[in-house]
Amino acid sequence: MQTQETKIQSHTAEEHFRRGLEAAQLGFPDKAAAEFEQAAILDPRNPQLQFNLGTAYLTMGEFEQAIINLSKAVSLDPAMSDGWGNLAVAHTAIGEDERAERAAAEAMKLGAFPDGLKAVIDHVRNLRTPAAKMPSRRLGNP
Repeated sequence: MQTQETKIQSHTAEEHFRRGLEAAQLGFPDKAAAEFEQAAILDPRNPQLQFNLGTAYLTMGEFEQAIINLSKAVSLDPAMSDGWGNLAVAHTAIGEDERAERAAAEAMKLGAFPDGLKAVIDHVRNLRTPAAKMPSRRLGNP
């Protein structure tokens, strides 16, 4: 049976979650992360909160923190294909390709669209490639 205090905390977590979603939709991942953090403090075993928090950190380029929260999300809900997919992207961003491949395989097993996930992972992998590996341009040659 829920106590009045549990109901209030639950409502507060939901309110922070709602505000976090609004901030994310408006393109403010830092504000979204702050709201999701507050919600996660009140409801730490909610996989959707952990997923959205991890996704906000992923958007901000805070890949290690994204991995922490996305790992929590998929441990709480192992059938969360989007969690596995975002986890694959975060691992790719920091060069953990084997972990990324395992997470991507799990995401696809759970129904993630393989071409879309592969395209995102390839894009992230290309972004982390040093500029030194890109072909150089000579003066006068575009």
